[in-house]
Amino acid sequence: MEKPMNTDDVIQAIATAMGVPELRLDEHGCARLRVDDRLDVNFEASGSSHLLHVYCTLGPVPSADRERTFEQLLMANLFGADTGGATLAIDAEFNEVVLCTDVGNHGWTNELIMSRLQRFIDAAETWQERFAAPQSTAASTDPRPPAAPSFLHV
Repeated sequence: MEKPMNTDDVIQAIATAMGVPELRLDEHGCARLRVDDRLDVNFEASGSSHLLHVYCTLGPVPSADRERTFEQLLMANLFGADTGGATLAIDAEFNEVVLCTDVGNHGWTNELIMSRLQRFIDAAETWQERFAAPQSTAASTDPRPPAAPSFLHV
């Protein structure tokens, strides 16, 4: 049986796959990867050696139409439908909307880690664009995918 990766191994796998060999966890267990010169993906080792938190800031919490914004975030979180399996949240300390996920490294392959990271990056870029859009456009965008015809209604 293959030895489980620790967080340093996971970061090394990401660094190799992304072509950024300098990506390493610092003395605080943190690292940052700049994607396409516009998105900062942050990595933070958890208290255990088998979990890496991945998160990025999408933008400030809007001061207007907050209820609609929060509704959109909650709807997008349902089953990870519009988040690539990640979670949208509010960082109250910095008044920012963040997208976050965890990469478990117990038994994960490099391919699975990179697939999860790419889904995260795709979702983060989409949401960052939504928060950069004028508020009227962002508020009118329904993040929910159309209902699948196989849904049962009771």
